[in-house]
Amino acid sequence: MMNSSREIFIFYLKNDKNVSEDYIYLSEMFKGYGISLVPVSLKELKDIKHNNREYIISISSTITKYGNFLRARKSFLDHMVLAKKFCLYDISSFAMADISAKGFRNKSYHYFQLPVEVKEVVKLIALSIYEDRRTKLTWPGGVRSKLPTDAGSKM
Repeated sequence: MMNSSREIFIFYLKNDKNVSEDYIYLSEMFKGYGISLVPVSLKELKDIKHNNREYIISISSTITKYGNFLRARKSFLDHMVLAKKFCLYDISSFAMADISAKGFRNKSYHYFQLPVEVKEVVKLIALSIYEDRRTKLTWPGGVRSKLPTDAGSKM
């Protein structure tokens, strides 16, 4: 069973070479909810071994960042979102992703249109993550039963 006291973190996808002011501001906001924001490039994100469902934030406020985000989606992110390995929070000035219908249905894709009230978005993301983790912790299926190792040996 997963330990609910484990640190919660979100990967902040760097859609350009530098860490932006958005990251610094969001990082401070998420600290209030006990969540750490970790800046990563797409290459770093691909290199991480993903055992659990990961949370990713991407902010596309310029055409350059949006172009980089589209390339990241095409090469890696869409597959991971549709496979439910990633939960993507897309905060963008541009159109929502074409995977949104399937992503919304399996709660793996969330879209926020810029401009947006950052405090409200951070609160919604934090609630979403805590809800997602809570449902994983309280899965009603129980534990799969196992047969004893000597079953059938006395026949």
